[in-house]
Amino acid sequence: MKKFNLLLGIMILLLNSAYAESRITIFYPDKESVILKNVLTLDGLVVDNPALKGNIWWPGAVIAEQNATQRQQQKQQQLLARLAALSSVLRQRNDTSLAATVDSVRSQLAELSVVGRQLVPLDPDVIRLNPEFDRRLSGDYQLYIVAEPHKVRLFGALAPHGKRDFLPGKDVSEYLAGFQLLDGAERNIAWIITPQGEVQSVPIAYWNQRHHELTPGSLLFLGIAVSALPDDFTDINEQVISLLTHRIPD
Repeated sequence: MKKFNLLLGIMILLLNSAYAESRITIFYPDKESVILKNVLTLDGLVVDNPALKGNIWWPGAVIAEQNATQRQQQKQQQLLARLAALSSVLRQRNDTSLAATVDSVRSQLAELSVVGRQLVPLDPDVIRLNPEFDRRLSGDYQLYIVAEPHKVRLFGALAPHGKRDFLPGKDVSEYLAGFQLLDGAERNIAWIITPQGEVQSVPIAYWNQRHHELTPGSLLFLGIAVSALPDDFTDINEQVISLLTHRIPD
């Protein structure tokens, strides 16, 4: 019995020690980063934490785990290699126009900063009112706080890509109006990736169009039509979308 109690005590001690071994680096948009140690829970991090006082734009805040970041960055490199292979296949088929579209998407992805985003709510009010969203923190984390944006990002098989002013009340189609759709671009559906990392498909063709608005900091992705892709690459849009959910909103 004494041995059992001793073993149980050691296990509890080790468990508590493991939970205590957290290191969180907070990156701010306008000042030097700070490091917090031994923050045990998400609640302890975001609720009434002096390091997170002020006017913080919580919808775009991102918490990332270090090992997950390494995995996502590896996925990014694998996807870049796969897009390069797709471009090569298309050029071998003399489909240089579609290959150029793939090259454009690839170059946009190469510039993307992705992290091992943990898709959890960070708003202190949400955590406070919904204890089920709380979680233990153990290991190395990075918390990215970004300035509240006034733009959205257009991404994918269109030109020119990049940031555009947020247009209150405007439909997705109004953002796309006037842009060049590249060869092979999807013309029926686009995808919205919100600052929180949520994904929403949006019909954009004249026959299925519905009113959908963006929010500041969102990304609008126009993929490559599946019908234009070789059989071995028909899942390429899904891979791109998965990576986009792990970006830091800007």
